[in-house]
Amino acid sequence: MKRVCFGLIVVVLFAPVTLRVWSWQGIGAAPLDAAEVAAGKNLFTHVWTANDPLAGGDGVGPVFNAASCVACHFQGGIGGGGGLTENVTTYRTFGGRGAAGGVATGILHAQATSPEFLETLDLIDGNLPKESRPTLEFLNPFDGRFVSTSARFSQRNTPALFGAKLIDEIPDREIIAIARKQQLAAAFTGPQTDLRPVGRVLFAKDGRAGKFGWKGQTPSLLDFVQGACANELGLSNPNQPQPSSIANPDYVSPGDDLTLRQCQQMATFIASLPQPRTELPAAPSELRDVHKGQALFNSMGCADCHVPTVGAAQGIYSDLLLHRMGKKLEAQGHYYSPPSDGDPSGTPLADEWRTPPLWGVADSAPYLHDGRASTLGEAIRLHDGQAASSARSFENATPAEREHLISFLKTLRAPATN
Repeated sequence: MKRVCFGLIVVVLFAPVTLRVWSWQGIGAAPLDAAEVAAGKNLFTHVWTANDPLAGGDGVGPVFNAASCVACHFQGGIGGGGGLTENVTTYRTFGGRGAAGGVATGILHAQATSPEFLETLDLIDGNLPKESRPTLEFLNPFDGRFVSTSARFSQRNTPALFGAKLIDEIPDREIIAIARKQQLAAAFTGPQTDLRPVGRVLFAKDGRAGKFGWKGQTPSLLDFVQGACANELGLSNPNQPQPSSIANPDYVSPGDDLTLRQCQQMATFIASLPQPRTELPAAPSELRDVHKGQALFNSMGCADCHVPTVGAAQGIYSDLLLHRMGKKLEAQGHYYSPPSDGDPSGTPLADEWRTPPLWGVADSAPYLHDGRASTLGEAIRLHDGQAASSARSFENATPAEREHLISFLKTLRAPATN
């Protein structure tokens, strides 16, 4: 009888833990359908055209940044990041022509299906040139000058999509727990501080935690695909209309270009992309340097935000939280629409950025949200705000120590095959 009672007590005490463990293992455990992956890859690599036979509306456009997903996501293989030439330009107006005397935010698309739709800088501010593909240096001279008095511009560099399935499957509670842990470590200092690494979760209107995007504005991989298809390719879909051209805002599309099924297929293909890898050197002396670099990564406070593992995403090196990164890294304009209109708690600040995952970082230059850093060392030095202490530690380190840290980061590689 005592054994039975003891057994029941054990079951009662540990049943919640057992249930949680079982549920964690069950999330996303089903294998991906090979036919859906193949269909998604075909759509991901397809070069879209106006009135495309694979689309149900008007096809690509009328404004777009690229004619295919892979045109921007290619570094290290299909689904990787992109270079500076693939940057996307965003803007925020303060009474310029594009805002009709008010405030507006959006994307300056680089291409159009016809000249009547082509978006150019002068449509936002008449003092600017008739340019659709401004360079990062032109928009952000980084010396305090501005190219416009009525608008602010910034750019977004193409992120790699490797390991996206693991990020998509991270339970919201895991991300929320990290935010609470950081707040506790900072003696309950809130995320509004720029002195301590205290991040915050950006919640969507429906309450889901943001996981994707430079501003952490997108809760799921499917949401990311739908937003990117509309904003980058001009392919409207059930949950995301295609953008209207600021050159011809009265144009109306005849209907959705993509079905929900097609978006799901692309998300399934992206979910099939392998996780980035760690490639350790074979030489014992080089391996020792890597281990020293990893120790410095932790002691300098880099791992406070670039958390090595979140949920099942081992080696992600990100907390997926928004952190204040200082005035020099401020950027006006939203890549997509603001996550929560009129709600300051749901709209990222100009200097807030989601901690980018570092897995695969050795194969994803340039760095930072707009690619202004061509090397890892430059990227570290440009950290400010909540990361200023880590940047100072890196700067104050010996040249050998800095090399050790970089050697560790260079072991974080894109997948071997793709």
